[in-house]
Amino acid sequence: LLQRIAREVKAWSSLDHPNILPFLGLHRLGSTSYLVSPWMGNGHALDFVNNHPDADILKLVWQIADGLVYLHTFDPQVIHGDLKGANIFISESGDACIADFGLSELKVQENDLTYSTPWFAAGHPRWQAPEILSAESNEQARRTTQTDVFAFGRVMLELFTGEVPFAYINYSLQVVKNVLNGEFPDRPDDATVVEKGLNDTMWVLMLACWSIDPLQRPSARDLASSLQ
Repeated sequence: LLQRIAREVKAWSSLDHPNILPFLGLHRLGSTSYLVSPWMGNGHALDFVNNHPDADILKLVWQIADGLVYLHTFDPQVIHGDLKGANIFISESGDACIADFGLSELKVQENDLTYSTPWFAAGHPRWQAPEILSAESNEQARRTTQTDVFAFGRVMLELFTGEVPFAYINYSLQVVKNVLNGEFPDRPDDATVVEKGLNDTMWVLMLACWSIDPLQRPSARDLASSLQ
């Protein structure tokens, strides 16, 4: 737990971007440490889009992409590692802010990162890239900009549909099997989802994010440009 807190503080404390939740400090109360950030009254992104049917989904996904560009081009580069709707908060002004840097890493040198077993097993398969789910070692399970992009595609689906990826599958092991078999979540065809912006162009963009070959996935900058 202390390793995760230290990792989160290290990755989060130096960031400054409109679409990154600000870090205010670390507060210790008894034996418990708390990471302090501004209060986000609108909650996380998935709750927000469900509570606000008229929310501008295209604006939100562009803001998340822009925040991801900032992380991936930061010096040293930051890999988020656990991007999902529940880790993106919505400000009082209705803007998306990426949060929860507990699985993040500052990429200082290629060989300076070591990961504990909890890190290796962390995250949820609904958002994880196949190369993470098939990994047999910590090194193989290392998060990358490409795994962040894969997760971003899942977040796009979340916000357009108001549901987690593979919402129609109850068991995580079945989700893992589907992802490893190269299967995608079903494309929603509900008229309200299409009205929110999930058209052919957006679906093709999601499929690109979910490419089995990490090198075939677009960069965060490519995504932001496509969504702008």
